Amino acid sequence: MHQNIRGLKGKTEEIMNNIVTNPSHVLCFTDHHLESHQLDCVPLQSYSLMANFCRTTYRYGGVCIYVHASLQASSLEILKYCTQKDLEVCSVRLYLPTCTIGIVTLYRSPSGNFNHFIQELEILLIFLSSNFKELIVCGDFNINFREDTTYKRILNSLMATFGLYPTVDFPMRIYNNSISTIDNIFINLTN
Repeated sequence: MHQNIRGLKGKTEEIMNNIVTNPSHVLCFTDHHLESHQLDCVPLQSYSLMANFCRTTYRYGGVCIYVHASLQASSLEILKYCTQKDLEVCSVRLYLPTCTIGIVTLYRSPSGNFNHFIQELEILLIFLSSNFKELIVCGDFNINFREDTTYKRILNSLMATFGLYPTVDFPMRIYNNSISTIDNIFINLTN
C-alpha cells in the first residue's frame, strides 16, 4: 500500500483502522514530515520500520517503508541517491518463497529540480535493475498523470526503459474543481 500521508504524526490509529480487516504486507508512506527519531516511535502494530529517508535541512517531505512482521525483508541502502526535495527515496528487499522483490518509495517535491530528479532516478534504476528482477516503485511524483505533459512523458519514458509501467489511472486527489493523479505505482511484475 502506498499513501501520500502528508504528515504521519497522529494518523497511525486511522491507518490501523483502515487495514484491520485486510492488512497490507507493506506500507509505503511519502511526505511523512518526521525526523528519524520520531519515525522510530510510530506505533504501527505488527509492522516494522524497514527503510526511511528524513530531511535534515528542509521541513516536511521524507519517505518510509513498514513491513508486516509475518514477512522477511531487509533494507537496501540507497541514501547516496537522495537529494532533499529532488529525490527522496528508500527501498527494501521483500523475500517471498518464489522470488525477491525490490520495493522503492520516492517523493519528489513540487519545488524540486525536475532535471536532477530524472538524472538521479535513472542512476538509481540502473542500480536497482541489476539487483532485482521484479521491482515496484511507488510514490508521490508530483506530476499529474491525468494530463499529457512533458514531465509525464519524460518520466514514463524513463520508467519504460526499465520495463516499469504505471498502474494508477484514476483520480487520487479531488479538490474543488481540480482532479489530479500525482501519486503512482510502477511495476515490472509479469504476474
